[in-house]
Amino acid sequence: MILGSISWGQVPESLSDADTPDTLQLTVEMSFIELGDEPQYVELRGTSPENPVLLFLHGGPGWPQTPYLRYFNTLLPAAVNLVAWEQSGCGKSFLNNPNPKKLSLEQIIADAHELTQILKERFKQERIYLAGFSWGSVIGLHLADRYPEDYVAYIGISQVIDLKRGMQLSREWLKEQARKNGDGRTLHILDQIENRDTTIGRTDLDFFLAQFEQLNKYGGSIYAREVEEQIEKVLTMYDDYQGYDWMGGFAYSASRLDADLFAIDLTGIQELKIPAYFITGRHDRNVPTEIIAEYVTRLKAPKKEIVWFENSGHEPLEEEARRFDEEIIRIVNEP
Repeated sequence: MILGSISWGQVPESLSDADTPDTLQLTVEMSFIELGDEPQYVELRGTSPENPVLLFLHGGPGWPQTPYLRYFNTLLPAAVNLVAWEQSGCGKSFLNNPNPKKLSLEQIIADAHELTQILKERFKQERIYLAGFSWGSVIGLHLADRYPEDYVAYIGISQVIDLKRGMQLSREWLKEQARKNGDGRTLHILDQIENRDTTIGRTDLDFFLAQFEQLNKYGGSIYAREVEEQIEKVLTMYDDYQGYDWMGGFAYSASRLDADLFAIDLTGIQELKIPAYFITGRHDRNVPTEIIAEYVTRLKAPKKEIVWFENSGHEPLEEEARRFDEEIIRIVNEP
């Protein structure tokens, strides 16, 4: 089914958008689209088909952003046609098909390229905007590199560049925090991770999750602790995600994408033909900020900018939601 299940001006009762200006009517379209021969869920939120299109690539892998965009990022649909796509093996796409035949980084890039063509045709726009968050930023940077003719600009949110180096820097930061706090248990766990101790894991994913647990403990992922309760609430507040197993979806996608995930190194992408913006939480230790700062310094692009969020960690789009929306709107309104 192609996008178009709900006509412009209609708002389903189950969804609200209190921050959208009263003079504008929010449209929500929910559809499954065949991408790479797999039905995949796409949700569109907007107020006018004439507005720019922003394709949003979620993180994880296997962690749908759709409910978060509904709840936190309510200003965006007044300025853009916000397209949230749930990749194969994730969210409603995963619920619809819990064992997709093809699931790899290259296949997801191909699916995103196919969806881009559908959106360009649907909205009669020669180019659209592209945003990728965390894992989605890996897909997004590849798309911006390979298909610059499709996109007005690229927006990398908590951009991943070099996963293994990032994990190493995160561990060094965690050791520093643990020593300051006299936390021998965390130091022991980090030592086990470095030595790949089989008592805590056997796969790259096992060790990544063990490290991420310690990172959360010290606020290295979500810095704005006051937002954590809201982030947790969003997981179950919408009827259509009540039965979704969030960790199950992540574990499925991450395990099938294991080889791609832990081989991420995008330092070879040294030039983009389109403007590139990198929205980065100052306190992000999940994707250490020094890596993206170094990368942007070396990157060649018609325009490049790091947009620092001083009160955020890995999730500025929720930790500083209103400012995030305002920055996206600024970017799409730039000449």
